Amino acid sequence: MERRREHVRLLAIFHFVYAGAVLLGTLVPIVWLSLATVWWPELADEARHSADGRPALAAGTLGLAMASIGIMMAWVWALVLVFAGRSLLARQRYTFCMVVAGLTCLSIPLGTVLGVTTLMILNQEETRRLFAVDPS
Repeated sequence: MERRREHVRLLAIFHFVYAGAVLLGTLVPIVWLSLATVWWPELADEARHSADGRPALAAGTLGLAMASIGIMMAWVWALVLVFAGRSLLARQRYTFCMVVAGLTCLSIPLGTVLGVTTLMILNQEETRRLFAVDPS
């Protein structure tokens, strides 16, 4: 049982590390978005005064919106991973941890490894008992 506790603790740590990697992955889009926001008024002004500028203006606006939404989604996902890590440490919210593990499998390749490992460990009877979940 002590070994199983250690496995769950390590899973929690790996969830924290993966959440940090997700946040680190948003740095490049944040820099791009910052630069685009600085240049955007000037480019938008030029696009408004040219005949062919409207498609470029629309594409630029769409790009800024998509980058902003993508960054926000990554931040929310990182928060979900941190919350799952905290839940694993507290050995609570078994179903939530299972769902997050399943969704983590969609992030190839690191998320898949973490998700599958988490699912394998959480599906064992000893781990279910740690979470006070009926092993049946």
